[in-house]
Amino acid sequence: MIVFLFCLLIAAFFIELIQKNIFRKKDPKIDELWKELHEAEWFQNLIESAEIKRWIETDKENGLLKDPYYVRKILDKELHREGFIEYVQEKTKGIEKNTNATSVEIS
Repeated sequence: MIVFLFCLLIAAFFIELIQKNIFRKKDPKIDELWKELHEAEWFQNLIESAEIKRWIETDKENGLLKDPYYVRKILDKELHREGFIEYVQEKTKGIEKNTNATSVEIS
């Protein structure tokens, strides 16, 4: 049983190797995906908030939006998109509260 699983693992490795090197399977370009993302109507509605827009810009550098496969998923699949929107709104909710608290303390 273990030998069979090991053989499957090796076969998967060689298939991936052949796809990338022989067939030149290319990773999607992240800049093109970001452009497509910014053109989507739901994304335009999402970034109307300044806090969300700032958070998304930083997320492109070192977060979920750095991964081209994830960006493709949220563009193509509604379930992933809804999860992303909820995630972003939840993350920025804390930022909005902290920003409001700071502005109250300063005043």
